[in-house]
Amino acid sequence: MRGEIETYIALLERRLSLLRMLAQQFMDCRKDFVSMDLDGMYARIAEQEDLCRQIQALHPAIDRVQRTCVKHLGLEQPDQGNALENAAWAGRLRRVMQELGEAQTEIGRLNQIHACYLRRSRQTIQVLMNSLGMCAVTYAPGMETVGVSVQTEEKGI
Repeated sequence: MRGEIETYIALLERRLSLLRMLAQQFMDCRKDFVSMDLDGMYARIAEQEDLCRQIQALHPAIDRVQRTCVKHLGLEQPDQGNALENAAWAGRLRRVMQELGEAQTEIGRLNQIHACYLRRSRQTIQVLMNSLGMCAVTYAPGMETVGVSVQTEEKGI
């Protein structure tokens, strides 16, 4: 049973580590947005997707080990559990769970900021596209110039 608890805590710590790495990616991506580094943004987003896949891949293992630990430690009904064994792991588990909660809150906050950057970037691009669309007529080649060159080619001049 001790090995399963160790595995459970190790999986939670791995998840915590990945969440911290994801938070750092959000922070680094913000710098790319400010500096208008499009290649950097794409690279950061790809890294964020990879970290999210890794976090998601941990979920089945965490759930499986968590169910086993709950059954073996008697945590389904706390009054039946082995109080001494539970107390030994409770402090470490409580610390990891608290840090996970804090990391998830921070990821949520950073995700909202990231979404704001994306919305603002989309608005900026739309303004630029509208501006280019309005100027396209001004800078487009004139129709009479195109017509003259076609007529010249037809006459063999």
